[in-house]
Amino acid sequence: MTKKIICLLIAMIMVLGMFAGCSNEEEEVTPGEETADTESSRRVAMTLSLWLPTDESTTEEAKALVEEAINKITQAKYNTAIELHLISRDEYKSVIDEKIEEVKKANADKKAAEDKRRKELKKKGQKVEETEAPVIEPDETIVDDLGVVLTAYPEIEKTQLDIFFVSGAENYSNYAYSNAVLSLDGELSGNSKVLKSYVHPTFFKAIYDFGTFAVPNNNPAGQYQYLLINKELVDTYDYSISDLSSLMRCENFIIDIGNQKLDNVIPFLGPVDASGIQYWSPDGTIGSEWSLLASQLSAESEYLDEAPPALLLDNQMYTNTLKFVKKIDELGYMGDGTLKEGQKFAVGVITGDASTIAEYEDEYYVSVYASPIFDTEDVYGGMFSVSTYTKNISRSMEIITCINTDKELRTILQYGVEGVHWAYEDSDTKDTIKIISDDYGMRLNETGNVFMTYPGEGISMDYWKPLLTQNNDAGSSPYMKLSSFTTEENEDLLKELAKLNAEYKAKLDALTSENFNAGIKELKNELLYNEIIVDLLDEENEDSLLSYYNKWQKENY
Repeated sequence: MTKKIICLLIAMIMVLGMFAGCSNEEEEVTPGEETADTESSRRVAMTLSLWLPTDESTTEEAKALVEEAINKITQAKYNTAIELHLISRDEYKSVIDEKIEEVKKANADKKAAEDKRRKELKKKGQKVEETEAPVIEPDETIVDDLGVVLTAYPEIEKTQLDIFFVSGAENYSNYAYSNAVLSLDGELSGNSKVLKSYVHPTFFKAIYDFGTFAVPNNNPAGQYQYLLINKELVDTYDYSISDLSSLMRCENFIIDIGNQKLDNVIPFLGPVDASGIQYWSPDGTIGSEWSLLASQLSAESEYLDEAPPALLLDNQMYTNTLKFVKKIDELGYMGDGTLKEGQKFAVGVITGDASTIAEYEDEYYVSVYASPIFDTEDVYGGMFSVSTYTKNISRSMEIITCINTDKELRTILQYGVEGVHWAYEDSDTKDTIKIISDDYGMRLNETGNVFMTYPGEGISMDYWKPLLTQNNDAGSSPYMKLSSFTTEENEDLLKELAKLNAEYKAKLDALTSENFNAGIKELKNELLYNEIIVDLLDEENEDSLLSYYNKWQKENY
């Protein structure tokens, strides 16, 4: 009885295996998927091209040495050779665009020749053979001078373009919408899913449009603003740090320290805006140039949020902060934001990344005044895409994955060859490196995940630890793809806004802390009925700035 059951199970397995085999043969497979199955899984020798921008100082000899060093890794790991193309940064974009057109034409010519051949065969009444699946031949080999058998890697084909660096939101969108690059979502969910553990999720979320068409180079987002309060002065004058939990709550402390007239002590370091203020400037950009139109971002801000322009004086946090700064300045207790040798301050707001804390935490209580924000440059500043004309998407993604996860390859690509272009300052600890040649020059965010290699000469990898935390604290800008909001329709209004900004900035500067509340109320009432402001913020007017923003936000998000 037992033998019969075993025989029955074996028979069922054989039948299921037959069905599985038939299913695989009959299933429709796209050319890219077929190539991935035959050439990636079976590990035929393959050569891929990798295109990057470089400094003008980079020599051909250095490029050749770096290419050789990279190939020692990729050939051993993946049976993949890399043909490295380093293009001068100022020429890079035009060279890539020309290469895409060249390869596109070569592929079109190849298809036209094949179509012509098929038509001629049909005219002659001959059978047109369907294209067969590629036959996988053993790798070709060569024997070197020492008699060692080596794999002979094929040359790059005229119809082939594989991995290239992309920078800028506009370039990214143009390549994606023109079908010059491939969607990587399948690979990121499959063989290359490990990348999602090495690249902060905000990068992938922000660049997703109708697909993911690049792997962003993981790098620190934005900068913090920190509120610093002097520890010694807090203790000396019997304050509790828990009572100084915000800038506004530091007012009495600052005034008290100012009244002491202490040598080399600045009560308040320098002027500061309310946290997260983003100005809509008349030049069509959103940033730090003062304007009557503004919005406010925070650590909770997301790139999908609606954050339309609004009247600055409607923002109570802005007006409260402005009043506070005016009062401290009128008392003569505010500096210009800089320190002379030997000086210290009681309270101040400074800008820096997460590593900045180490410079101040011994002497100052440090808290976050404004969190970092992922902006367009952070997200779109450096990416790797796979061309539509790649030899194999899976093999290309293996290389991109290695660049972003492997310290050895990442360091070679950034700094060159060990012992030629750089060396360890201490060969035992390998904690820091020194540059020993200027023949190879690359930018950190143009060669992959910055956290996978040394931050610079003499700087330990420990430098990155707080910056990894920084990305987790960061919000993301809702203006990620908004390069400019100037249009033909609102151009004249924005010119008038520039004049209005100058007029009202002077009026704000003239206010004192004593007449501030009444003055702000009056200025705000004037602006609410100002024709320029009304026209710019009129949601019903199709030519207004607010209408433009609403339309842009809806189209993009």
